[in-house]
Amino acid sequence: MIAAMGIGGMMRAGMLAVLLTSGLVFSTGHAWAQDQPAAQPQTQGQAAPADPKKEAENAEDQAMLRLLQEGTQALRTGQPRQAIASYDQIIATYEARYKNRKEKVYCGSTPAETLAYMVLAASQKQSAIAVAPTWAVAYFLKGFAQFDLQDLPGAKASLERARDLSPYNPQFLIELANLYKSEKNWPLALETYQAAKEHSAAFSLPQAKATNEMKAQHGIAFVYSETGKLDEAEAIYKQCLAMNPQDAYAQHELDYVTQQKAKQAHVH
Repeated sequence: MIAAMGIGGMMRAGMLAVLLTSGLVFSTGHAWAQDQPAAQPQTQGQAAPADPKKEAENAEDQAMLRLLQEGTQALRTGQPRQAIASYDQIIATYEARYKNRKEKVYCGSTPAETLAYMVLAASQKQSAIAVAPTWAVAYFLKGFAQFDLQDLPGAKASLERARDLSPYNPQFLIELANLYKSEKNWPLALETYQAAKEHSAAFSLPQAKATNEMKAQHGIAFVYSETGKLDEAEAIYKQCLAMNPQDAYAQHELDYVTQQKAKQAHVH
């Protein structure tokens, strides 16, 4: 069993995926923010009146994106404390902006994810808005920085906050499940991996869809093997290998499960 990979290796891999795709996330996040006022019809030859508050928020959003990029660069270059300082500024800005809103606030990374949150809120008879993902991503990456500093309780709190803002985001769910796994909280890890798998197809960024589904499947199978459900683990690893014969992790874990089943058969 590749126990040494644990949360560190899997979180690191997930973080790299976020960093590589972050340009798409950041550039598209504003396109469908649901708290924007409806556009006012323009009189021919007359520009729509400017909304000073909205213009100030847009400028602030751009500043927060720059801070997010600065924090990401600090994280890449091994400066987690500096990264956290950037992320904390972002978090404080959006906490202050939305603290008095009566609506539930979600962060959506894709139009489909944003729409799903509005449907979720409606099903709960709750008013809600969806905003760009910067706030949630800041919490998510802060969790990585805290992990680098061996602050696991802090990392868990940050990842859980990112999950609360974006409950269908597969990458957030996977990394949070990895942390639960490191705590050997098998029921919560399994529940969170299963949620990640459920949402991977619909809410992953296109270039991350296959990776997210694979990681969720790996996590589910790992929990099954750790809790004695070897047949279930075996089936998932075989499914992973059918999809990708080069999946070295699945092959290694399948070999482990096969050995465990052989030991059990020998004992009986």
